[in-house]
Amino acid sequence: MSTPGHESCDAALEKSRAETRSAFENRALMYYHLFEEMAAEFGRDKATQVMKRAIRRRGVEVGQKYRPAAEQGDLEAVATIFCEGSPCAGALFTPGVEERAEGRIVLRMETCPLVDAWKDAGLSAEEIDLLCEIAAEVDEGTFDGAGLDLTFLERQPQPGGSRCLLELKVRETK
Repeated sequence: MSTPGHESCDAALEKSRAETRSAFENRALMYYHLFEEMAAEFGRDKATQVMKRAIRRRGVEVGQKYRPAAEQGDLEAVATIFCEGSPCAGALFTPGVEERAEGRIVLRMETCPLVDAWKDAGLSAEEIDLLCEIAAEVDEGTFDGAGLDLTFLERQPQPGGSRCLLELKVRETK
């Protein structure tokens, strides 16, 4: 039983989840507005390149938490870090493992608050796809920074896409 004036744990958790979702939606709209301003100033291609580079840099930083597992070739551990580290216990992106094979794992995200925010803002399918491509650089950088090869097999905004599928492979050393 909660004390007067204090939220219950469930209510506090739901409030925290809503605030986190709102922060991701805010991030999505900031990406959109930054892109629009940069495209007006420098052109669409240059704006895309600059945003991708900046977002990728953050991904490389994030990727360090995956590096020890990746260096061991332990894709199961990478998947565990990915799924267990997903915001709000997975409620925002609904992560999971789609496929497992030797030297390869496919991770999935079934929901995305960024895509939802762009849809709610009335952006076109083409705008959403481009912004998703830009935002996905955080994943590209994350797994590159960890020393893994990433291929997007599916992205939500692409035709026929209903989720994101990220194929990770142990990087071959040369």
